[in-house]
Amino acid sequence: MDMKLIQVVGKGCKKCEKQYELVLEAIKSTGKENEYRVEHFTDIVKFADLDVFMTPALRIDGIVVSEGRVIGVEKIKELL
Repeated sequence: MDMKLIQVVGKGCKKCEKQYELVLEAIKSTGKENEYRVEHFTDIVKFADLDVFMTPALRIDGIVVSEGRVIGVEKIKELL
């Protein structure tokens, strides 16, 4: 089974760190932690390569699903 790749992209600010925490919480609440791989990018140089122009951003399997705002656990679970 292929793991879903979840990428949290941000500059390391409080909002970006919060988004990362919420992603981990959402994944944990599914009970399927072994189905997801989470990466956290704070290197501004990589943002353009990831098609991210506003942070915090959330990518799932290479697709930007949220950008420029923090989304909550329930919304993240819907996106997973």
